[in-house]
Amino acid sequence: MLASAAMSHSTEARPFDDATAVSALGAGRFSADVDLGWAAPTAANGGYLAAIVVRAIAAHADPAGARRLRSLTLHYLRPAGAGPLELTVETIRDGRRIANVRVEATQNGKPVVTALAALAVPGLPAAGTWMPDPPQVAPAPQRDAPRLEGHRWRRDDDAHWLDVPGAAPAISHRVQLAPRFGGIPFSGRAPAAGEPAQAGGWITLPQPHAVDAAYVALCTDVWWPPGFEPLDRPAVAPTIDLTIHFRADIPPAGLPDQAVLGWYRSSTARDGLVEEDGLLFLGDGTLLAHSRQLALLIPA
Repeated sequence: MLASAAMSHSTEARPFDDATAVSALGAGRFSADVDLGWAAPTAANGGYLAAIVVRAIAAHADPAGARRLRSLTLHYLRPAGAGPLELTVETIRDGRRIANVRVEATQNGKPVVTALAALAVPGLPAAGTWMPDPPQVAPAPQRDAPRLEGHRWRRDDDAHWLDVPGAAPAISHRVQLAPRFGGIPFSGRAPAAGEPAQAGGWITLPQPHAVDAAYVALCTDVWWPPGFEPLDRPAVAPTIDLTIHFRADIPPAGLPDQAVLGWYRSSTARDGLVEEDGLLFLGDGTLLAHSRQLALLIPA
């Protein structure tokens, strides 16, 4: 989860695929190289780390692409810094329809992330089908649309991407954002009674990229938290746990390149903890994923 700004966006960053790549070491072990160009703000972003975990799961448990990642729950044990990350992936159960996988990620010999995942074969028989309607918002800008400063932004602007402030966390400069929900972080504007705090909008990478499972994982945690808007001073919100339910049939090569709409809401902040629920959609209304996370919410 994004926190208040501390790391400069000038931090060099490798492209998303390079920054989330894993290399096989044998016996279910993989290595990755954490890139703090994807930090939020002083350690690696939770969605970025989730994307690395997704890559390791696919390489170990589904190299042929016969299954689809459907559930991933991650617990973040300590901040991940720049440099080598070692992942151990273990298949707990390999059933006919569902496979269950455990992942442990360490850095400098210390545990950083622990995760459980479920993969399912595509085309499972369905006893029923229902889905949420996508929110009605202005369409996404074209990828090469110019950027516009935040003080001039309108939520119906479909001709610009947001010009993210220079002091924002590094990861927010790795993507293009077009806000559609909520307002300005730390503006002190509380939501109306009975309504959740909201944030989100359209997300895309600067260069074309398929919407694969790793990229979806990134998008669940790439936006600033909805709980920031009601605050009147900077705070940090490091993620404790993140669960992602992948609801679309996302093949290994991904869905065609396009913007993703992220809609993030928070109903409760209490005792230094805040929850966030996310929905990710494509422009045609396809539901990509549900996400839910619990984070600290503490003064910067």
